[in-house]
This record gives sequence, structure tokens and C-alpha cells, in this order.
Amino acid sequence: MPKRIGREITMLVMGGIGVFCFQLTIDMALSQRTTTVTYMLPITIFIVSMCAWASVKFLAPYADPLFVPIAAFLTGIGIVYIRRIDRTALTDDPLPESAGIFGGQGGRQLMYYMAAVVLMTVLLAVVRNHRMLRGYAYILLFAGIALAALPGFLPASISESGGSKNWIRFGSFSVQPSEFAKLMLLIFFAVYLVRKRDMLSVAGKKILGLQLPRMKDLGPIVIVWAASLLMLIFERDLGTSLLLFAIFLSMLYMATRRASWIVIGLTMFFGGCVAIFPFFSHLQVRVDIWLDPWDQTKVFETGTSWQLVQGLVAMNSGGLLGNGPGSGNPNLIPASESDFILAAIGEEVGLIGLIAILLLYAILVERGFKTGIMSRDLFGKLMAGGLAFLVAFQLFVVFGGVTGLIPMTGQTTTFLAAGGSSLVGSWLLIGLLVRVSDDARKPWQASYGLMKTEAPPEFLAEQAARRAAEEAAKGELAGVMDSGPIPGGDQPTELIIPGHLPGTPGPTGTMEEDVVSPTRQGPTSAPPSPPTGGPFSPPPTGPQSPPPAGPTQPYRPQSPPPPNPNHGGPQGPATRPAPQTPPPPPPSAFDPRTDSKEGDR
Repeated sequence: MPKRIGREITMLVMGGIGVFCFQLTIDMALSQRTTTVTYMLPITIFIVSMCAWASVKFLAPYADPLFVPIAAFLTGIGIVYIRRIDRTALTDDPLPESAGIFGGQGGRQLMYYMAAVVLMTVLLAVVRNHRMLRGYAYILLFAGIALAALPGFLPASISESGGSKNWIRFGSFSVQPSEFAKLMLLIFFAVYLVRKRDMLSVAGKKILGLQLPRMKDLGPIVIVWAASLLMLIFERDLGTSLLLFAIFLSMLYMATRRASWIVIGLTMFFGGCVAIFPFFSHLQVRVDIWLDPWDQTKVFETGTSWQLVQGLVAMNSGGLLGNGPGSGNPNLIPASESDFILAAIGEEVGLIGLIAILLLYAILVERGFKTGIMSRDLFGKLMAGGLAFLVAFQLFVVFGGVTGLIPMTGQTTTFLAAGGSSLVGSWLLIGLLVRVSDDARKPWQASYGLMKTEAPPEFLAEQAARRAAEEAAKGELAGVMDSGPIPGGDQPTELIIPGHLPGTPGPTGTMEEDVVSPTRQGPTSAPPSPPTGGPFSPPPTGPQSPPPAGPTQPYRPQSPPPPNPNHGGPQGPATRPAPQTPPPPPPSAFDPRTDSKEGDR
């Protein structure tokens, strides 16, 4: 596949110009003048993006050319808008205009972007082939389970935020381990489904036109379902539990292509949620907000639906074209820099701007699925498909919660939302997609063991054409050679040529006999004389073997020897009269067609 370096650089430059235009418009709207940050922040974002592109081109030169430009542009827009929200925050110390590029949450997001690019580069340098991850499947499984479950066992003071226990705080530093756990568990799901694909594809009973799997094959989905419900119970994190179960379910469908798994999985998950719903107030509050967010009691008295209502009002205020970057009121939306950043951006860029952002995500997801289709091994197909589905489903969960389509889940928007864990995890996801894409698009090479891949169709067609040509050449040679049994063909010391085969015109015999034949030597060559005595002379052939006709004539039983004019005419002293029809030899006599060893002597 082509590398398209020029197009990648062009897209990165266009993305950098777009980020600069957003920053310039925001500064002019907020303070009616430009500052050093107006130019330095977009330039710094562009430099970091170029570093990400250079690392990908050096370590994965054949990767899809759209992954890094789209991710870099979305990350740049997120950094600019997070800084814009900091400047109008309803706090005692909003970000001043003179703050440097690393000031406020936007500055921290820029530092997280740098760290994410470094970690992605390390990932690409260490994992030179995605198939090597198959050897660490169970290590990733246990590490992912530990990271996902750890916040549930910690005190609420260092793990709870927004009613969910999915954080680990160390002073001013915090990390959300589920962002990394879902990538580890996704890799394990891919390895497991590659190994158990045939077992899970076996059909069972057919009910209402749906081909169900066998009952004994329901174990994996039951285990993942139970783990998701436990996470929902102990951590009160609906978003992460739903995300993990949906990832496994989608990859299970990709591996088996049976719709019955989707029906069974959705029935189990929603059935479990309904069963535990009466016992968990956190889940009840989110569903109550979703059912009626405009209730005055929820909006003004308890404030439970204030966030959702302000997000809906902001997007309604933006309308079709938006109020313009820097001209909205995102500070009225709680957590507008993280959970509701899509609503904050939608107020200022309008419906058209939001559709453009969603189209960028759609292109990224489409290229991820294309990478899975192009991958030469099933593990790569499942991993790339799972990563693409993760981006799509997480965006659906966030955007559905912001618009009131589904209950809010507390998930962050990939690349856009504030948070170091989310941004680093998103770029590690891009690194995994880049690694699979590079392997799928580069020239194919033969490999074995865990690294074995399927040969591309063009290579198989070339090999088939080559084999056909070889078979045709062998057929032509066999047509020339196949005129009867080859005399002495089982003797490796004797060369048989087509002219010596039985039934063909011309002389017959072995190559050794032709070498000493005057008809084969030419008119000017003097044939060598055979030895006539000495310790190495050959023994007599017996009474059944006639003597040689002359010093240069080998014995040929098929025709009488010609007379030698140099030894007394037709019947000289050195020759014997040749009978017209030689008698058949006895069974023990020499036959050159069956006894090549005797002929050699």
C-alpha cells in the first residue's frame, strides 16, 4: 500500500491551521486582541503532532495515513477549548489572559499530550509486531482485572468522583485505571476468541428462527457478564461496565458471525441491570434524570438534572451555525471540560461543527474497521475491529448521554475531553491501530509460529501461475521422453538420451557406447583402441557373446557388424562373417535392455 507521506503532512498542516484559527477567534472574542499564547499554543500543538507523525513514520512506515492527523486535530481542538473554558470559569481564580501555554487545565492537557506521544512511541518501539502480544494474554488479563477492580476496594476519599468509584488520587495527581484496563482486556478478548472461535461457532438449538449456541459454550459470556455487574455494583460505574461488556460482545460477533450472541448478551446485561436496579440509588438517580430531566425539582432544588439541562440549552442556543468560538457560555455547564465538552463545543460551532467533528470520528472508526479487514491474521482482525468499536461505542455513550438519548454514564470523549488518563489511553489505542495497520499494509513476508500470517491473494495467484508453468514444462518434457521404458533407467551411472529408446529410429544403447562409436565421433576423430591385455583387461564374455567386429566397433546385437575393408575385404582375418539373422540368445546371455551392468563391463 502507498505511504502517502505528502498527504499526511498536508493534513497535519491543515489541522494546525484549523487549531490556530480556533485559538485566534477565541482570543479576539474574549479580549479583542492577540497575545503570545495565540501563536505559541497552536505552534506547540503542531510540533507535538509532527513528532507523533515522525515516530509513526519511523517505526510503522506503512500505517494508515489518516490515524495520526485525525487524532492530532481532535486533540488540538480539545486543548484549545479546555483553555478557553478555564478563562471564563465561574471560580475565584479563572485563568488569566497572560498565563503561559502550560497554565490551567489546558496547559496540563498539553503536557498530557506530550506524554501520550512519548508513550505511544515507546509502545511502537517495543511492540514491533502486534502478534507478539498473544504471548502475554493472561498477563494482560490479570493486570486489566486488577486495574479495573482496584478503585472499588479503596476509600471513597481517594477513589470517588461524581458518585462513581473509578479514580485513584495521589494529592493533586489522579489517574483513572479503567482507561488502561479496557485496552488490556480487549487484547485478551482477541486472543481468547482466536483460540475458542471454532467452539463458540458451533450451533445449538434453533428457537424462533434464531440459531442459538450450545449451552456448554455460554461460559465465557457469563463470566464477562458477571464481572461487568460486579463492577457496576462495587464501583457504581455504569459506563465502564457497559463498555467492557459491549466490547466483548462485539468481538464475539466478529469472531463467530452469529447474531444469537448479540441477543443473548443484550438480554443478559439489561436483565442484570433491571435485577439490581432497586438496590442501587446511584443507578436510580441516573435513570430518573434520563426519564424527566426538565422537572423543576430536579433542576432547581436537588440539582440532579442541572448538568443535562444546561447542556441541552447550550446546544439549542448554538443552533445551526453556533455563536462563534469564544462567544458562548460553556462555564454554565458543570464539568464542561470533561463529560460535557461536546455540548460546550456545540454551543459555539453549532450543529454543522458538531457534525464535522462526528464525521472525523466516523472516518477514524471506518479506517479502524478497514485495518481489521486488511489484517492477515485473525488476531489482528479482532483487535483492530475491537479498537474501532471501542472508539465508536464510547462516542455513542457520551453523545447519547449529552443529548438525553440514554442515561448519562460518566464516560469521557476520546481525544477531546480533559484528563490525562483518557488522553494517554486514547493515543495508546492509536498506537495499537497503527501497529496492526502497518503489518496489514506492508509487503508480505513469510512467517511462522505466532507471527504466521496469511499470504495475500496476489502472492497466491503468482505462486499458482508459477506452479502451472512448471507443470506445463514437465508435461512437455514428459511428452518427449515418454516413448517406452527407459533401458537401465534405474542405474545412476548411465545416461539415457531419447535417441536410444526402444522403438525410435537410429542407434540404441547407452552414452558410453556412443562415445566409442565412430558414427558419433565424427570423421576426423581417431577412436581409442581398447586394451588387449594386462592385469586390468576385461574377462572374456563367454561363448554366447560374439567377439567384437573390430577395434573401433562396439557390439550391437540388433544389427550385424559391417565388414572392415582394411582387413582383407568383406571377410578379413580380424572379422567373423555376420549371420543374416542372429539366433536368439539363451536366458543367461547379455541383453543390453535389461542388464546394463553387463553392458558396462
